[in-house]
Amino acid sequence: MRYIYHYPDMNGTHGDTCSSIGPLILFAFSVAFAIPAVGADDVTSYLAAIDEKLDTRAVEAINRLDGTGRQLLAARSYLRNSDRLADDWSWSRQQIDAFQGSCVQKQLNAEIDRVRQEFESKNPGYTLFVNPEIRSLDIQIEHWNRYASVAELANELLVAASSFLASGAIPEADTDAGRDSFAKFLMAYVPERAPSIAAPGLSLHGQMRAVDFQVARDDEIVAGPDIGTIERDWLQAGWRDKLAAAVIISGAKFVGPLEQPDEPWHYTYHAPFELSTSSSSNIKRNIKADD
Repeated sequence: MRYIYHYPDMNGTHGDTCSSIGPLILFAFSVAFAIPAVGADDVTSYLAAIDEKLDTRAVEAINRLDGTGRQLLAARSYLRNSDRLADDWSWSRQQIDAFQGSCVQKQLNAEIDRVRQEFESKNPGYTLFVNPEIRSLDIQIEHWNRYASVAELANELLVAASSFLASGAIPEADTDAGRDSFAKFLMAYVPERAPSIAAPGLSLHGQMRAVDFQVARDDEIVAGPDIGTIERDWLQAGWRDKLAAAVIISGAKFVGPLEQPDEPWHYTYHAPFELSTSSSSNIKRNIKADD
């Protein structure tokens, strides 16, 4: 069995006195705090083993994600949302095409206009912009692979999963007990903070059931969907409260803003969808308020 040794940081924190006793201390810590090493292949084996517990669309999405950590983080979301994944999964290209120009799209645009008109009446010179594009699965995967906040949480989960497997308390990956234990671990794992975006396929933007309002003036965005500018652009400048007031007073079918994670621009669209595709089937969605 291989071992990883964790040593305290002794790089000059106590001056030259550490140079003589350092090796002895390091040896003591190496004996006392050695933990079994679990390779990336071990975690990957358990991740692959739970494929049978996931929707096939989720499995396909996981295979397009970069790195085991990002894959684990997405798998956790898919397991935790398995009861609603079929209804909430992002639209296919056929469904997106059917939405364009439909009465459903016109209804959504009318609700956005109600908010915009109310906002402009109370804030002369300013307007609201909403990206009209549906956030496809391809775009969601690109964001998941690129966002630094996702990478940070993914690495933390990978470490936790490795520690869980290193405990030796879980059966082999090719057994039902092993698959169940690892799936339960992922479902029970709670990150210190919520990911800044939904796992690919689960974003409400994938069915245009959520919109991101952006404040603009003279064709320039002054408050956009950027977590790094929330304090300056949305809180200090007051746009969070002004947008919220416009939504409420307008009576438009939006609920928000999103609180976890904090996104002052993100509002859920609360209206039932019934959209016919080219194959004559219907897309029927019950609107939910989480992303």
